[in-house]
Amino acid sequence: MNYLGIDYGAARVGVALAIGPLTEPLATVKTIKALQSIKLLISKHNIDGIVVGDCPESFLDKLSELAIVHKVDETLSSHDARRFLLHTTKSKRRNLEHAASATIILQGWLDQNLDTSI
Repeated sequence: MNYLGIDYGAARVGVALAIGPLTEPLATVKTIKALQSIKLLISKHNIDGIVVGDCPESFLDKLSELAIVHKVDETLSSHDARRFLLHTTKSKRRNLEHAASATIILQGWLDQNLDTSI
């Protein structure tokens, strides 16, 4: 199953992709264009569900029209992403932080909810 992870921010939205049990950062987009970008990614990657952290209710409602949405507690995901990106330049960090947070949010949900036992 394929999932998108979403980290919502006032200016930028981070997106991560999971194909099976592993995640990767996919994109950071401007919040104003996020839904448009997410629609394209859902089609391109045949997405089964979306895992999203804290976001406005209106954004959550619009996501729910696109796919099954799993809302999760994203506590410390941005902090963990900043720690992970500590050794990158400030400009790269700014562009990657939300996508890294989305990856952390998505991987945490997958670890708790997908049965990966053999």
